[in-house]
Amino acid sequence: MIRAKDGYGRRSRHGSQGKLLSLLAASFMALWLLINPAIISGLSLGWRLPLWLLGVWSVGAGFFHGMGLVRRGWMQHLLGAPLCWLLLLLLYVIVLIRSW
Repeated sequence: MIRAKDGYGRRSRHGSQGKLLSLLAASFMALWLLINPAIISGLSLGWRLPLWLLGVWSVGAGFFHGMGLVRRGWMQHLLGAPLCWLLLLLLYVIVLIRSW
């Protein structure tokens, strides 16, 4: 079995399955919002801006972590797992509620 390594040659804590999960979740969310942008654009500005910022952060962190670009330090805390998974999950819940 091939194990994922981070940029410093050490093995990643979350492995290649965690990175694949991040990449697939971020890709699906990006496509979902691209196909149906009214989920966010139908909100008032007071709700739209924080949701838009959450979307940019969570989808960006999912792609960043999924591609293996996260390095140690503050970048690991803001863009790496498990925070990117929690942000994507929060965005999924909000978008699911809005789509009903």
